Amino acid sequence: MLHPKEKENTDRLCSNPKCDELGIYPAPKSRDQLREYLYFCINCIRDFNKSWNYFEGLNEKELEVEIRKSVTWDRPSWKFGTKTLNHDFEKAFKKFEDQKYINNKKMLDRNLENAFQLLGLNYNCNIKEVKTKYKSLAKIWHPDVQNKKKSKENEDKFIHITNAYKIILESLTKSTKN
Repeated sequence: MLHPKEKENTDRLCSNPKCDELGIYPAPKSRDQLREYLYFCINCIRDFNKSWNYFEGLNEKELEVEIRKSVTWDRPSWKFGTKTLNHDFEKAFKKFEDQKYINNKKMLDRNLENAFQLLGLNYNCNIKEVKTKYKSLAKIWHPDVQNKKKSKENEDKFIHITNAYKIILESLTKSTKN
């Protein structure tokens, strides 16, 4: 059974004049003609690959230029921070950042709303009122105060009250700083 490359190239002979086999393996004609190919058989392509040197004939300066170009895949580059990004690219990422901010703000607002409801406070209260309400609820729901039977169930309630207290205090202290 023929190899797929052999099927397409059944009429092409090896480019080595001393060989009569099928030439199915492409190799560039020269350094300047990389898109034009010679076709070899498997044995001749191995010999060609051993002897092929892309940099042959270059002086030291030309070799240095080739090495520098290969670092950036032979594409132009700029020093980091000197080239501005495409405006559309920046705009697209800004949209993602804005959406992330909106989602986080909604989540914080929802948590804050739940915290006010749990403590039974309105949104216009001050820090002193929050602390007073927390102390009164803590006296009722603290696990040490509860009966031994209900302490496990009420422990979760006390944790929720404490977390709500922290959320409200944090939001109030942020608003006083701004």
